[in-house]
Amino acid sequence: MKTRKQQHLIKTLQEFYQRPVARVSLELFFSVVAILFFAIFAIRPTLLTMSDLLNEIEGKEKLDGQLSQKIAALSSVQPLYLQLQNRLIILDDAIPSTPQLVYSLKIIEKIASELGLVINGISVSEIPDEITATNTGISIISLERTNVPISISVGGDYPTIRQFAENLKDYRRSFIIDTIVFSTTQLRKNKKLEARITLSMPYFGINNLGKKQ
Repeated sequence: MKTRKQQHLIKTLQEFYQRPVARVSLELFFSVVAILFFAIFAIRPTLLTMSDLLNEIEGKEKLDGQLSQKIAALSSVQPLYLQLQNRLIILDDAIPSTPQLVYSLKIIEKIASELGLVINGISVSEIPDEITATNTGISIISLERTNVPISISVGGDYPTIRQFAENLKDYRRSFIIDTIVFSTTQLRKNKKLEARITLSMPYFGINNLGKKQ
């Protein structure tokens, strides 16, 4: 059984909700809740887009800073490059961008001929391709120093062979002498001195010999 207070409270609430003001307040409350609910779902994509744009702007600002540093570095190097520009030809002659095998062998023959040294034989383990980075689309930065190994057999006296090795090392085209092995042969009761010289001819290009330096 409901007490009189409970009955009175129920009756009071019923009378209140039957009034126009109470009905309007309740409808207004539900309307505000509905507006907020739909507004959140409507604004959410915009907020996500704004967040992505902010991240993109931050990334571009970071990239712009890195590019500015590189530009500053290049600007500081440019005076040095202009100062040494005329000497770059010497560097290209010493370590060219292609193996230049035929040209290099002609240099070896020329030095030996000037000394009167007899070349008994020249051997190359593998003939490299004369391919430039421009023809293959490879960036100059990705090129590496590669050595072309050469083996030369010469005959003559010791001072001449020694001078031959010195002239190779001093030539503008870089020749790196790895080993010199001397041997003697008997020819008509006379001993003949021979030497087998192994050397490397470096160049900056595509490594197709499997030799990395």
